[in-house]
Amino acid sequence: MRSLIFAASLLLVTPALSTEWVYCGDANNEVSVGVLLGGVEFVNISGITLVANGKQWASSPTYGEGEPVAIAQTFIGDDQIIIDFADEENSDTLAQLRVYVAEEGEDYVQGGILRVAGQGAWIVSCEGP
Repeated sequence: MRSLIFAASLLLVTPALSTEWVYCGDANNEVSVGVLLGGVEFVNISGITLVANGKQWASSPTYGEGEPVAIAQTFIGDDQIIIDFADEENSDTLAQLRVYVAEEGEDYVQGGILRVAGQGAWIVSCEGP
């Protein structure tokens, strides 16, 4: 799949549940975030993993070890992904992911920034649908 919109359109016409991970990380392997996209009628976020400076978060023990993390808000468009991650009670913002998607001919790239409260901010590249 070449873009998130393409993935979203496939989810709209596919009767079975479809899920796929998007992973983002920095060049020095100090931070990584995984977002499990899924849905039948629309794209939703089914799972989250987040690692920054050795500290870990996960939306469920199924996805890994760490403190609980939830989605505060999200926007997935043609050329942009915006996700705010929150603590379990949705009272504090833990992280913010801002990704831009660009496609030109055979070139397809996803990159942006990941800010983790109290840990830092990084330039990240992403792979996935």
